[in-house]
Amino acid sequence: MNQANAEALETQLQAIAQAATREALANASAQLVALMPQLSEEPPLQAQAIDCCIDLLKANNPAAALQALRGLIGCGSAAVEPLLNSLDERNYGARAWTVRALSAIQDPRGLEVLQRAVANDIGPSVRQAAAYGLGRLQGHDENLLQPCMNSLELACSDSEWSVRYAAVAALEQRLQQGLPSDLAPQARALLRQRSQQEMDDTLVVRLRALLALERLAA
Repeated sequence: MNQANAEALETQLQAIAQAATREALANASAQLVALMPQLSEEPPLQAQAIDCCIDLLKANNPAAALQALRGLIGCGSAAVEPLLNSLDERNYGARAWTVRALSAIQDPRGLEVLQRAVANDIGPSVRQAAAYGLGRLQGHDENLLQPCMNSLELACSDSEWSVRYAAVAALEQRLQQGLPSDLAPQARALLRQRSQQEMDDTLVVRLRALLALERLAA
């Protein structure tokens, strides 16, 4: 283990633990995140940093949580299991940040969390992030793609236009990445529906669906 990295991490963890103000906590969190790329080759140190970031998601400090989100996304797949294991359905704020992290990391292990968020989350911005994430999840397995399509179909009828917009963008991504012959027609049909005024009364959603169809036809 690199002793310098270990000492630097301990210093940052102590700074976070001892932060006496919201600003101090946000600044200490930013310094931890700046250190984290150096820990990518040292799993025990990286795991400590990931655990600290996950705790910061629960700190009721949006500035610190945003820094923690950046750190977790930077860790990629290494952060997925800790995020899944830490998920607390009773803590709305932390759950919302976790959905955003899993959406950005694009690891298929986040599928069920993103599906639940699209279906049940009370926050439109969280449902929106989850819909975008369903378009970005890596993999071409039927066990991944069919649930993604089911959830994106649900998102296409969400009451919030921003969620429908995200679903349209996600459908385009899935089609660009390649869908099997039994799912591609479903995705295109959903895009055509969203492009029609009688199906969607929000102009920006219709225009985004039309753009997707034009790009896919090119």
